[in-house]
Amino acid sequence: MGTGHFIVLCYCLSSLVTVVSADDPKVNISETDPPVNPVYKMIIQEQDKDAQMICVVENRPVDVEVQWTVQANRGNASLIQIATGTRSYDAFRWAIDKPSPTAWRLRIQNVQPTDEGSYTCKVQVGAQNYVTSVRELRVVQKPQISDLDTSTDMTKNADDPAKLECYANGRPKPLIKWTRMAGELLPNGGTEFQGNVLNINRIESDHAGIYKCTAENSAGMDYREIRVTVNFRPEVYTGTPVARQAIGYTKELVCNIKGYPPPGGNQIAWSRESRPIISGGRYEIRNIPGASNRITSILVVWNVQSSDFGRYQCSAENDKGSRYVTMELQSSSVPTEDRSGSVRGGAPFLSLNLATLFMLATVFLLHHIRFIR
Repeated sequence: MGTGHFIVLCYCLSSLVTVVSADDPKVNISETDPPVNPVYKMIIQEQDKDAQMICVVENRPVDVEVQWTVQANRGNASLIQIATGTRSYDAFRWAIDKPSPTAWRLRIQNVQPTDEGSYTCKVQVGAQNYVTSVRELRVVQKPQISDLDTSTDMTKNADDPAKLECYANGRPKPLIKWTRMAGELLPNGGTEFQGNVLNINRIESDHAGIYKCTAENSAGMDYREIRVTVNFRPEVYTGTPVARQAIGYTKELVCNIKGYPPPGGNQIAWSRESRPIISGGRYEIRNIPGASNRITSILVVWNVQSSDFGRYQCSAENDKGSRYVTMELQSSSVPTEDRSGSVRGGAPFLSLNLATLFMLATVFLLHHIRFIR
């Protein structure tokens, strides 16, 4: 190798060392708002909000400007020039300012999905060489349920099919799930169903209630509650088909009713051996409304007589039909308790439970022993 070639080679190596020397610019996007997501290693911002990046440049040559560019994530998208120095190429989308002599702040205004991409802060150090720092921006949108496409409160007749629909917009695409209030089972089984449409092939009375549609993604969630009302003929049942009581004591016969529309007082009836019973004399009918369209109907028979023994019928009706249940009152050799645990005599004011009778007997016995002593 000749002397001339050696000198040229040394000059090139010297130039290369100069390019990578400690005096070259240092570029770093050091701060972002919102901060870089630690899991996805990118900036994630909600649609319609601003996003900011601060680029700190050290050792910047006086005659070299800081540049911002973005490479959109869309297929075949070209590199877009955002700004040079503090001059923005689209002031409606991007704003540039300098919070300090070595910092350039880019504010992406009212971010939209089209703003997604790789943002680069760079300083030129050669004809085709740049010192760069890059941050990725992803735009998300909280779910928003579409009221036009989502079901509202509905009323169905028993045995009819029903379809509950729920649709939502969002980015990423929201996951739709259905649940019932208080963790009740869905008609198709289970406590949760995923999908836009919840089909009920044959709706039953137990399917009435509030259904909750929830749309969720990484940006947040939205929900709607849909009340489903089911019209059905009354269901009538009793927990004690056979009741017993001694003559001269009071007995309650209990009938449980569930129906919608709820039967009115004049739609609930009691009979004995096919003969209607009305309140009065030794009979009293009480209809007590409860939760979930339930009614407890109680027939009180005061001062039970032998003529009261036999088969009783409790019936209820609404505009969807009627049903009834039968029960039997039989004779007992000893008085029996009512629902509250009391033994009640023939008149309404004679009511003593077993604990009270035991206490009175004990007091009487102690008093008798003391008197003998």
